[in-house]
Amino acid sequence: MSVKSFISTKRGKITLTIAILVIAALGMSFSRRSKAVQAPPPPEAARVEVVAAEVRPELLQGFEANSTLEAPEDVTLVPKVAGRLIGVKVKIGQAVRKGQVLAVLDRRDQDAQVGALSAQVEVNRAGAAQAKAELDSALRERDRYARLLKEGYATKQELDSRETAYQSALAAHSRATASVSQAQASLQAQSVNRSEFTLTAPIDGVVLDDFSLTSGTLLSTATPVVRIANVDRIRAVLQVPEVQASGIRTGMKALITAESLGDRAVEGKVSLVRPYVDPSTRTVQIEVSADNRALGYRLKPGMFARVFLVEKSARDALVIPADGIREGTVFVVRDGKAVRTAVQTGLVLPDVVQVTSGVASGDLVVVSGGSALKNGDPVQAEGRTGD
Repeated sequence: MSVKSFISTKRGKITLTIAILVIAALGMSFSRRSKAVQAPPPPEAARVEVVAAEVRPELLQGFEANSTLEAPEDVTLVPKVAGRLIGVKVKIGQAVRKGQVLAVLDRRDQDAQVGALSAQVEVNRAGAAQAKAELDSALRERDRYARLLKEGYATKQELDSRETAYQSALAAHSRATASVSQAQASLQAQSVNRSEFTLTAPIDGVVLDDFSLTSGTLLSTATPVVRIANVDRIRAVLQVPEVQASGIRTGMKALITAESLGDRAVEGKVSLVRPYVDPSTRTVQIEVSADNRALGYRLKPGMFARVFLVEKSARDALVIPADGIREGTVFVVRDGKAVRTAVQTGLVLPDVVQVTSGVASGDLVVVSGGSALKNGDPVQAEGRTGD
């Protein structure tokens, strides 16, 4: 082989070697670039708890307080006089009318005194009538002598004598009239005293207690005989902290619940707001009234009750759990992804919040497990879905 041919062959081998090395380098570079641009695996779906947004017929915002129910008119009758009980004329639970006789005490002594005074009044009236007749006679006699004196048939001395008789008759008539008035006053006072031996109902109502008294019991002026109350309406008296009381107005709606009503709430209204704050308790006294007659008298005086004062209300309110809202936004699950949505709210209750825009009824709102969620993250929803 010539030197020239050897050199040519050598150059060819070098060129081929370089070409192979370049191709290998290019292959390794392409392989690295292919690995660098490969898409990462999809993130794992987060497990979240969701609750479906729902519409409530009525949403109420306010606060609750405890109370003992009272009858607006509640009277315990005790006698104004001491005496022996003849009998109680009514029974527990009986309806009574104003003026109806409830109990009677022995009043025979008072009857006798009233009778004696009545007779004395009649005697005094008869005396007054006689005095009036004598007065009229003395007046006629005086007038007759006045005419005779004018005609010259009587003397001035005779007229003066008739005038004196007339004045005496006038005084006697005045005393007789006064004695009649005095006797009538005594009779009236004794009649009032006698009436105290009969206890009558001062109001329309129902008998709450007869204190188990029996006939013949000697009563004092401190012995309770009958308790009656008008229970057509029942009121609940509340002591409300002054901060909460500032928004309460007469006529405001309230809901009363009691064990006797079960799950049913009775509607009432604020009937009185005391215009001052009790400095010892820093509370304001509030009264709530309810129509007990319409309830079949199921509310009883002395019953423990809970009263919810309604400050604001909304009908057909769309609500979601309160813990589903974060900084004015919620995550709603759509097509397996968490979608961040801005919402506007209305009434705020301890457990739920009214949503006025941003969420529709039936939307699944994330309530837990979404602290690290980002908009568009895949999620696996669990929990109450409203199905």
